[in-house]
Amino acid sequence: MTETITQSERLTLRVPRVEDVDVLAAYWGDAQTMKYIGKGGEAWTREMVQQRIEGAIERQRVSGYCFWVVELRETGEVIGQGGIVPVANQGPEIELGYRLGRKHWGKGYATEIARASAKHALETLGIDRLIAVSYPENAGSRRVLLKVGFEDRGITDRYYDTTCALYELTRERWDALRADQSGG
Repeated sequence: MTETITQSERLTLRVPRVEDVDVLAAYWGDAQTMKYIGKGGEAWTREMVQQRIEGAIERQRVSGYCFWVVELRETGEVIGQGGIVPVANQGPEIELGYRLGRKHWGKGYATEIARASAKHALETLGIDRLIAVSYPENAGSRRVLLKVGFEDRGITDRYYDTTCALYELTRERWDALRADQSGG
C-alpha cells in the first residue's frame, strides 16, 4: 500500500518503505550523484541507506514528515527523495531538501519536489518557516530554491560543519507569492 503525501503534475511523494532501499542505494551509492549531498559528498553504502530509510519511516510516524520517496506518477518508478526534516535531524529549524538519481537530473523534477514539499509543509502541516542549504557551488540547486520562492540569506557556516548557502521561505512569503500568481 502506498501512503501518498502529496502529488505534483508528474510526481508522487510518498512515505518510504523498506523495499525502497535497493533502488535508493543504487542512486546514493554513486559518488557523482552524492557530490553535493552530505558533509563530504561521499557515496552511501546500502547499510547507510537502509538506516536512513528506517529513520525516515519512524520520523514520518512520529512527526508526520520526513524525506519522502519520489515516484513518477505515470510509471511508479522511484526517482529520488524529497521533503522536510529537522536540520541535521535535530532542529529546531525545518529544512527542505531533495535528491535525485543522476539519470533524472535536468528534467525539472527538483523544482516540482521542492514546490510540492514546501506547499505541504506550509499549507497542510502549518509550518511557519522552512530553510534550505546548498553547497555554494551547486548553482542548479540554488536556482531551484529561488524558483520555488526561497530567499537567499547568504553564506553561513552554521549548518553541517561546512560552508553553505542559506535560503529561507516563510509562510507569509509563500502566501504572498501564491496571491501574486493568482492575480489577487
